[in-house]
Parts: sequence; structure tokens; C-alpha cells
Amino acid sequence: MNSADSESLARRLLAAGYVEDSLDRADVAILNTCVVRQASEDRVYSKLHELKEWKTEARTIAVTGCIVAKEGDGLRRRFPHLDAVVPIGDYEAFVAGLEARYDYSQGEPLPHSGRTGISHFVRVIQGCDHNCTFCIVPSVRGREKHVPMTSVVDECRQAVAAGAREVVLLGQNVDDYRDPDGRGGLAALVREVETIPGLRRLRFLTSHPQDLEPQLLEVMASSDVVCRELQLPVQSGDDTVLKRMARGYQTRHYRAIVENARRLMPDIGLVTDVIVGFPGETESAYLNTRALVEEIEFDVVHIAMYSPRPGTYAATKMSDDVPQEEKLRRLNDLLALQREIAARKTARWIGRDVEVLIEGRDELHRPYGRIRQGKRANVLRAGDIAPGDVINVRILQATAGQLTGMPAA
Repeated sequence: MNSADSESLARRLLAAGYVEDSLDRADVAILNTCVVRQASEDRVYSKLHELKEWKTEARTIAVTGCIVAKEGDGLRRRFPHLDAVVPIGDYEAFVAGLEARYDYSQGEPLPHSGRTGISHFVRVIQGCDHNCTFCIVPSVRGREKHVPMTSVVDECRQAVAAGAREVVLLGQNVDDYRDPDGRGGLAALVREVETIPGLRRLRFLTSHPQDLEPQLLEVMASSDVVCRELQLPVQSGDDTVLKRMARGYQTRHYRAIVENARRLMPDIGLVTDVIVGFPGETESAYLNTRALVEEIEFDVVHIAMYSPRPGTYAATKMSDDVPQEEKLRRLNDLLALQREIAARKTARWIGRDVEVLIEGRDELHRPYGRIRQGKRANVLRAGDIAPGDVINVRILQATAGQLTGMPAA
């Protein structure tokens, strides 16, 4: 979501005649921020302190993103060298102010090709109507605002025309999407977007177990364009903890979704999020989470230790009662388990031919990209293959994190 916001702002700046450059040559430095975790917020403050040395009367420092909703004008008081605090999406006035300050009317217009790459992010929902007790998103992103389906499809069509090969539909809870004009939900939107000529891949994230509809899985299973990867955060494998998190589902419901997804798509890639050490998580509750991770065999598990976020219900009303050393033990235990699972799962791809969308080249100049299930694949002896190409690759090697192969005959 932050990447999509950055791209949106960058497109406006490019259209106004700006170009990207190194910090030491730049007139304007903009920080787009995240506050989901304290570490993210701390990096913002650290960078603002660093930029104090860079700042001159001729240079502008601006901050946008979630920290603006959280801290507001308090940022300006704390960092007097900060010039602009820009609310999320409210970019027009900011860019107009820059144009007034930096008058480039005497120069030649700068050509630009927009901001579309191999993958193009399209925001379909802003904000979230859920109230998970650990999450700060609703307070910094606001309640849900749904983008009309016609606008989403038009942006996707323009992105593909400009060279995008993949489109990623974004929402804090993308399954909640409803067209304001009554044309349907996410499954209907996916059906519309997948028919765009020239589009090779379509993804969406992030899903929520409470709202994912079986119809969406059927659309995925029947499509040659929609990627067979599902990002479905479980957060905990214990029903008592899930209730304290206000997630709105139980583990039996989550298991049923996974069972249905694998029935329709046996090779689907499953990605999840887990929080260990949430208030009230006993050892037996943690072991329930461990058992669920072992049972389902996710492709990727993003694991975080719980830390209170000011302004959330959990931070205000619940005691952070799991000791830090115990959180760390559970984190490392789950990481070790998941590494074993991921290694077994990626090994199953050896000897298979898979479709890879090439995204770029690595430090060894090898082309790399992703298969439809989301795994990264490095390609050996690939010749003149370029970013944006879609090729078949025979997988020869696998590690827990990635695949390696050669172009298939």
C-alpha cells in the first residue's frame, strides 16, 4: 500500500517536470511513512534527524503516509526543519506548492514515461473497517473507502498499455471490496480486470479469513491470468487468542478456507502472518499456533513478536504479560519450524516446468522473476531474456526461499 502511495505521488511529480535524483543533488526529499510497527516509526524519526544536515533554505523536506495521521502537526513542532506534512493521497496542493516555489518555467519540459514498471499497484480500498485489537491501521488510514470498479479497470488498462505485465490490486482488507456503483465485489472486479488484453498476471492482497468468499477462489482456479497465491493472515492458531485479537473467525473456519483452496488449486501458494506473544498467549496457546503452522504447511510465514502500538485497544486495555525472552523463544522456534517446511515445499518443484514472469537481473546478472504461486525463480543460461518476458523454466534446484532453473525446451 505504501508503495502504491509512493508511485501515485511520484507520477504527479514527474508530470510536473521533476525527475528522481540522488539526495545530494535533490531539491526535495519526501518520506513516505509506515507506523504498523514501532521500528518503522523509529526509522522515520532517525531519517528526519539525518536530513537536518542536508536541509538548506533552498531545499524542501516533506513527510507523508501513516505517521501524518498519527502525529499530525506535532511533527512540525518536533522537527522545525520539516517544511510540509502531507496527508495520504492529498498530493495536488503539495505538488502545486512545489511548482510555485521552484519555478522551472524558463527550462525545457522534461520528458517522462510515467511510473509504470513490470508490476503496477492499484489501490481498490483505502482504510479498514475491522478493529483488530493489535492494529493501528484504522486510526491512521481511516474507515474503508472503495474505488469505483470503472476507475480501477481504467487504471489497470492504462498501466498495461504503458507496459505493465502484472497488476496487483491492493486493500488493507481487499476481500471487503464493494463497487460503490453496485457492480459487485472483489470476485467481479477480478473478472473484469483479467480480461484486459496484454495482461499476463493479476494478484490481490491482503485477504481476511472473515471476508474471503468461496466465489473468489473459484475465479482464481478457473483463470489463466490470476496468480495462484493467497496471502491470508491467520495471526494465531488458538481460538482464545483470536477472540482477544477480535479477528472474527476461529481456526476451524481458517482450516476450511485452506481446504477449499487446495481442493480447487492443489499447487496454490499460501502466505500468512503470525503474531507470537500476544497478551494472554499461554504456552498451550502458542503450541496450538505451532501445530497449525505444521499442519497447514504454508509457503511463507511472516512472524512478528507482539509489541504494543499506542492507540490500539490491546495497548490500552490489555497487559503485555508475555516476557520478552519468551516472545523471542517462540519467534525463533516458529522460524526454525517454518524453514524446514519451506525447504520441503520448494523441493517439490524440482523437475517441474513453470511459467516465470521476468522482473529483472540479480547481482550475478541472472534474470529472475516469480512463478504464478509467488515463489522467486532465478534463470540460468537465459540469453537475451528481458524484464517483462514470460518464459517456461525447468526447475533444477530449490532452497527454502527460492528456485533456480533453466529455460525449458
